Amino acid sequence: MGENPRGTSCRGGTHRMFQTPDRKEGPSRDSPSTDKGKPSKFRRWLQVVAVITLFILLVGIGTLTYFLNDCPELNAETLGSLEATSFVYDKDGELITVLHGEQNRIPISLDSIPLMMQNAMLAAEDLRFYDHQGVDFRAILRALVTNFQDGRYSQGASTITQQLVKNTFLSTEKTIKRKIQEAFLAYRLESRFSKHQILELYLNRIYFGHSAYGVQAAAQTYFGKDASMLNLAEAAMIASIPRRPGYYSPITNPDAVLERRNLILSIMSKNNMISTAQAEEAKKEALPHQIHGVTQGRYPYGAFVDYVINELSNHGYSEDQVFRGGLKIYTSLDRKVQQRIEDVMNDDSNYPPGPSDQPVQASVAIIDHKTGEIKGLGGGRNYDGRRSFNRATQLRRQPGSALKPIVVYGPAMEAGYTPDDILVDAPIDFDGYSPGNYDNRYRGPVTIREAVAYSLNVPAVYLFKLMGMEKGIQFAKNVGLPLTDQDRYLSLALGGMTQGVSPLQMAGAYTPLSNMGTYVEPHAVTLVIDAQGKELPIEYKTSQVMSSSAAYRTTQMLVSTVQSGTGYRAQMRHPVAGKTGTTELPPTPEFKNLKGNKDAWFVGYTPKYTCAVWMGYDKTDNSHYLKQIYGGSYPAQMFREIMNDALQNEAVEAFHQPEDYEVARAAKFIGPKNYDWSPRHRESPGPPSMEPAHPEGATEVITPSTGDEPDRQTPLVDSEKSAKDKPVKKVPETTIDVPPVVTTPSQDGNSRSIKEPDTSGKAQTTNHPPVTPEPDTGPKG
Repeated sequence: MGENPRGTSCRGGTHRMFQTPDRKEGPSRDSPSTDKGKPSKFRRWLQVVAVITLFILLVGIGTLTYFLNDCPELNAETLGSLEATSFVYDKDGELITVLHGEQNRIPISLDSIPLMMQNAMLAAEDLRFYDHQGVDFRAILRALVTNFQDGRYSQGASTITQQLVKNTFLSTEKTIKRKIQEAFLAYRLESRFSKHQILELYLNRIYFGHSAYGVQAAAQTYFGKDASMLNLAEAAMIASIPRRPGYYSPITNPDAVLERRNLILSIMSKNNMISTAQAEEAKKEALPHQIHGVTQGRYPYGAFVDYVINELSNHGYSEDQVFRGGLKIYTSLDRKVQQRIEDVMNDDSNYPPGPSDQPVQASVAIIDHKTGEIKGLGGGRNYDGRRSFNRATQLRRQPGSALKPIVVYGPAMEAGYTPDDILVDAPIDFDGYSPGNYDNRYRGPVTIREAVAYSLNVPAVYLFKLMGMEKGIQFAKNVGLPLTDQDRYLSLALGGMTQGVSPLQMAGAYTPLSNMGTYVEPHAVTLVIDAQGKELPIEYKTSQVMSSSAAYRTTQMLVSTVQSGTGYRAQMRHPVAGKTGTTELPPTPEFKNLKGNKDAWFVGYTPKYTCAVWMGYDKTDNSHYLKQIYGGSYPAQMFREIMNDALQNEAVEAFHQPEDYEVARAAKFIGPKNYDWSPRHRESPGPPSMEPAHPEGATEVITPSTGDEPDRQTPLVDSEKSAKDKPVKKVPETTIDVPPVVTTPSQDGNSRSIKEPDTSGKAQTTNHPPVTPEPDTGPKG
């Protein structure tokens, strides 16, 4: 090898240790006294730097490992899973309302978002979005300088990608750990998704205030339009909000929003996204002053929408699916019917005066009996639409005599009895149970039709026992009423139930009577389409619960109730069949010596719709009870008020006799056999006319009082005149021959009860009334 005269190598001064020691030279730059010192110091300096660097590197690696140890996975499914708003439509496909949880979001594709909206967001949040790889180091440096100069945190440097991963995977805590995880995930996101995909995800996820998430919900919330229809000023205003949604609200802080909107327009102009003229023109536009659509927890037609939500739940839809699943929910709502329900129920003139601290309440349900579709619901007076107590569907009250057609007369017609069969209205003891009439009078022999029309109690109980309670109970279950084993008492014939029923259940139970004996489960939802456009089927029960002939005969009797019985106030230009129901105050010390009622019902139907009306107090006590209300009064009038308008544009038609109608056998006396009825026997007046009684409008029909309604002479109230203004038209009392009031004298001159024999042929073990129910003790409604 060649000699190196300077004694150096590629390794520096280390080669000097191999030189001869006897070489003598004067001091020079290469002498040991000078050459050994400098490299030694430099070497030590390098070593220190290396150690420090290694230490920093190790600490950094350790810190990153620690910070990233629990970093969330970049899950594409989570990233694309957006909480989406659901939509509710009426029968015509028109939007009623939207349903959403905390996040009102309507995901749309980036292609549906105008370029000016995209650019406005870039100008507001991330001008270099298309130039960085998830983290913008230039923006970070600029923010550091700006914040140092301002002496406070005045500018951030998070990119759109960082904001997206923060809002999707991370918390909002302001810590170094979260920022490191945010930067790491942002970088990984940029390596897996395109800029187009990231911007679309961001614009659909980000919060814009007032429960609006995503630009589509924001556009509808602030401007009542789709994002695709936004103009430049509107786009810039929306883009001004995400920085601080609670602060930049055009409703609560318009000056701040205006300043930031105009700043964004200037940035867009400066970066050649728009012209200066466009920016200046957009700055002249005013801000919105109100929120469009509905606010959180509120929606129009609240009682109906509340039931839609409950119905979906009953069919297996979770609340998360309903409020966050992006469903399209089509319903049977008829806006005209629903609006009329709410208008009538909220009109104080349709109620008697009452205590101001708790008004008389009411609820209504209307069903198209041919399809089972619910057309409208009234959840209560001034129902506020906050998923509160929905009286139309959640109320549970005893229906009084309104239950008689369901558990007694309808099943009796199916069992072969006829409307003209003759019963006896007289005091009868049913093994210790002795029902009475409201007026404590008895009418002797009466047809079943008359017993229905005048809501007589003893004939109803007798027939219920005679035909077999099980027939009535099974029929009630078949039409959706929630009967239990505790209801197996004779008092069920008068409406004595353990749990009670809702107006919707009562309306549904009546639908087979007006639908040729076919029961279709009442429902509000007709179709559900999920966020992917797939139709989700919902099945409803349909069954033939009675023959068409039995249904028609029952309807004949209920027409009599309206034409000349307790339901006469429900008369209108359309033919009406129906039944009243009233329950008295509980027999407790609290109500001793008080005369009044607890609940009042009217359930009726026309050839098109079935409607149930309830009135009463939410909490009945000795200061809040019905003093002037029974089934045949205000509830029947409310039925008429609502149905008159609901059917305003409908042609008047009769209840049609079914094609397979079987002519009833000859009427016969069906008991009790030990009652001497022959001297008072008379011909039945026959069935009522099934045609509209007054095609030109309802008129008052005055018939002899049966004692079941204290103000029987009160004129009918229609939608154009009040009771005090409308004249009473008296018609000859020939509609129904009212049976005479009779008693059966005993030897001591007092009326006696007839011990009713067991006609079933088997032991009756459940023929006593329960303690808890409060059956209707009289036919006053």
